[in-house]
Amino acid sequence: MAKPMAAPAQSSSHAFGADLHQFLELYEAAYPEEVVHIEKPLRADWEITALAIKFEKAQRFPVLVCHNVIVDGRRAELPLVTFLMASRLRLARTFGVEVRRAGVACYERVQKRVKPVVVSREQAPVKQVVEKGATIDVRRFPAPLHHRMDPGRYITEGFFLSFNRNNGLDNSALQRGWLADRDEIRVFLGPSTHNAHNLRQYEENGEDMPAAYWIGHHPLALLGAATHVGPDESHYETAGGTLGAPLRLVPSETLGDKFFVPADAEVVIEGYVPKGQRKPEGPFGEYTRHVGPQRWCPLLKVTAVTYRKDAYWDDVMVGHTHWISSMTKEGAVAELVKRSVPGIKAVHVPMSGCGVSHVYIQMRKTVEGQGKTAAAAALSGFFDIKHAFVFDEDVDIFDEREVLLALATRFQADRGLVVLPGMNGSPLDPSAPERNITAKAGFDCTKPLGKPFAERLAISDEVLSRIDPVKIIGEKRWEQIPVEPWG
Repeated sequence: MAKPMAAPAQSSSHAFGADLHQFLELYEAAYPEEVVHIEKPLRADWEITALAIKFEKAQRFPVLVCHNVIVDGRRAELPLVTFLMASRLRLARTFGVEVRRAGVACYERVQKRVKPVVVSREQAPVKQVVEKGATIDVRRFPAPLHHRMDPGRYITEGFFLSFNRNNGLDNSALQRGWLADRDEIRVFLGPSTHNAHNLRQYEENGEDMPAAYWIGHHPLALLGAATHVGPDESHYETAGGTLGAPLRLVPSETLGDKFFVPADAEVVIEGYVPKGQRKPEGPFGEYTRHVGPQRWCPLLKVTAVTYRKDAYWDDVMVGHTHWISSMTKEGAVAELVKRSVPGIKAVHVPMSGCGVSHVYIQMRKTVEGQGKTAAAAALSGFFDIKHAFVFDEDVDIFDEREVLLALATRFQADRGLVVLPGMNGSPLDPSAPERNITAKAGFDCTKPLGKPFAERLAISDEVLSRIDPVKIIGEKRWEQIPVEPWG
């Protein structure tokens, strides 16, 4: 990490504050119907997941603030926040753009780099409570037991933080952690991740690796920190760039004054990864909406826990709707594919593909073959994109009924299918015959150029814009009609 500057105070250049507390306060003031406070006692074991499932099935994605989470029969000290990143509309508002441009806006913001600043412990809210030694028990936190077969309660929207041993650069990544014991968190590190690379550096030198989890921050900071960057780039700088203000850092309690953690996080859990030690972790309900296998993984031995006096525990419902990874990827795919095909209009990474595996590309085709070229570029450029679908510019790629209509009426498998066998893929894909190896497919659903093709059904735009069913039947009657997402 580039040496951070000193700074006396917090600042922000956007409308909803610079940390999670400010965001929730300001967003609720602007959109009170989209922040739901739940005082009813809810058990950490599955009941919070059940609540989220009900909201998700109703296609409602408010921030859920659970003030009375029951952990091992007792009310947890901290309230839990979930669904923070589940609403594309909310994130678009945070960027100040309309919903369909949210992915592009996110990508543009994460290209910016803002160096972090260092503040004193007195200026860091995350230092308001400091626990060390026998007072530590991470199991007290209201982390949910998300799904059947999970071995315990997990950190899910927590960034695992380590520093490159050779160049000192910070690396933050959303890597799950099982709260296995009062001072032990078992961490799943994918073998190709930068944190796994950092761990190998320490182990090859016979050393334990200092590491930490930081949990809870402004949504823009989370999106910036979750962005995949090169090994010579700082996630603290991408978080600051996306946030629009320097990320404020503070020295750790037990890992030295050069191990900086976010000062405005809700919770920080410090410790070290013992060299050469591995323990079973999982099985776990993955983003794929399937249960992933148990693995032998490293662990974090906890040496200190710090948090705000009024801290929230931030949780992401893994395996359910959230836009943490897909939001940035939409812009990244567009930028990459444009190098091969200039007529890209929009890109969407939908939740139906788990927010990762599928990409829809809308383009203005000018030369035959561009559809397959666009699909191949997207599939080759991103290891976790498994299927790419390319459509003409008259297909609304944010409406999956339109997507499936185009697939049904414009795709011919003998000339529009691109198959790439033996590609590097996601280690979490349950259908892959070998870990990290998968077959990829592209679907060219564009119309042939220079040949007659059936016209789409249409009416006058003026008539369409003038007829408002809510005004015709009344708002109350309109609200009584149930949402039918399968229609």
